[in-house]
Amino acid sequence: MAEVLSQDEIDQLLTAISAGDSRKTSFDNIEVFEDYLTKRKFTPDKPYGIFDKDITICRFFDSGNEAILEDIKRKNEEQGEGNITIPNTNITLINYSFCPQCKTIFSFKEIINYYMNPKPDQRYKQRAYQYREDTRVYCTNCDIYFLPSLIISDGTPKNEVQFLCRVQTINAVEKHFARKNINVLTRNKKNIVQKGGVRAIKNDVFIKDLDEKPTLITNMLQYTPYHLIMNLIAGTNVEKGDLLFNEWS
Repeated sequence: MAEVLSQDEIDQLLTAISAGDSRKTSFDNIEVFEDYLTKRKFTPDKPYGIFDKDITICRFFDSGNEAILEDIKRKNEEQGEGNITIPNTNITLINYSFCPQCKTIFSFKEIINYYMNPKPDQRYKQRAYQYREDTRVYCTNCDIYFLPSLIISDGTPKNEVQFLCRVQTINAVEKHFARKNINVLTRNKKNIVQKGGVRAIKNDVFIKDLDEKPTLITNMLQYTPYHLIMNLIAGTNVEKGDLLFNEWS
């Protein structure tokens, strides 16, 4: 005769199953997230994009060039773009982007403008594919490419990841989840919303699910409007129906 479980045993079993299925959708609090960005030693992600293997990556912690970082920060301030601050923290995200040969610096605005109109490369048969996958920046003075970085600073540089533009960030996030057979952002048609003649994408990504991909988390943060960043960190962006980067197109 089969053993009959008591109600208490059934309740305990259901609790254990629910706990096993639960998904952590947010960081515990802003302090934990701040520690994640500044104190956790990131294992460098494999560089995102398709490019030549010997391309130079701008790494602050290899060169330690404070003067270049300050020049970039100052130029961003003058142009009114970049130097992204995280609410309720001392953290600023600063692009670290300069030609490794002639040391010409590139501001946030200049990098974004380049990514919107990159130097044509015959290896990319479709322009749209180059926008998504070509993460290089080209220096016209030296005729060379480089990969920019994104510095995480609390007054002192603490960590760095690869800099990606908006399109590249979306592409990388979608590909990451697709490997887990999950469709997010533009790959989930339910996220596409229309208003008049324009459309937007709902942000259905819990950044805690990207815990092992600091490059993707940090780049998502830098393009999220200041007033929506805390929703992203707290994991409430989905229930509140936040739009990806709050953009209509």
